Amino acid sequence: MVAAFFLLTACGDIPQPFRHEGLNHAVAPSAGRGIVVRPLDDSARSVQLAEAVVRKLLEVEIPASTRPVVAGAWVIAAQAEPGPTATALHWTLTRSDGEELGGVDQSIPAGPWGRATPRTLDLIAAEVVDKLSGALTGGAMGKAEAAPVTAGPTVQLLALGGLPGDGDKALWAAMRRMLDSGGLRLVEGEADFRVRGQVTVSPGTPGEEILAVAWTVMGRDGQALGTAAQQGGVPKGRLSGAWGGLASDIAAGGADGVMEIIRAAFGK
Repeated sequence: MVAAFFLLTACGDIPQPFRHEGLNHAVAPSAGRGIVVRPLDDSARSVQLAEAVVRKLLEVEIPASTRPVVAGAWVIAAQAEPGPTATALHWTLTRSDGEELGGVDQSIPAGPWGRATPRTLDLIAAEVVDKLSGALTGGAMGKAEAAPVTAGPTVQLLALGGLPGDGDKALWAAMRRMLDSGGLRLVEGEADFRVRGQVTVSPGTPGEEILAVAWTVMGRDGQALGTAAQQGGVPKGRLSGAWGGLASDIAAGGADGVMEIIRAAFGK
């Protein structure tokens, strides 16, 4: 279990808990691109299946989480109907206003469902995302995309370096997705704002490491406009492999403060 992170910024009264008890308005998608995947129930299998769906969504660059970290997020939810030989899973994709956009029906044999392995859950999740792809990336979602690309300020997200595991790539990509879904235009060259992430890992209590992240927002002249800082404990060794959903959670919390700083500066 990853300990809760806390967010502090140098831009007014912005502190918000990283775990986001409610919707995170600072990273509101411009066209309903954020997805919340709801587990079937509180069982470990259901939670792992929801996390597998989140991973598949992230692989196709759709911001997703099992928690409501994005305002106006769409929802993927499922209901299970156990049977003597198979369990029927009924998945639905709905807008934040409750309008249903698509659905997927699956029949999972009792054996594989009862002793579901990570591989089985990945296959189930891959089919769900594949069959909902029309609504997620075209069709209904495409019709919702009315915001012009020139609506928000341009931002250059500087590369990260020195993190263990795939942290440099995973955290950078996750933060880029969050800022993009918040209406910013991410560019590689000259931009209205530059965002630099600095991450340190230090020893914590036995079996734990302290991860500290600071996102500094700079203007065109290079002057620092504010910093969104996060800190929390993670199990020792958790960062040495794939960051996965941890990168998405950190980016969601960090984007909160970064967006507030940029909004304040861009509105002047």
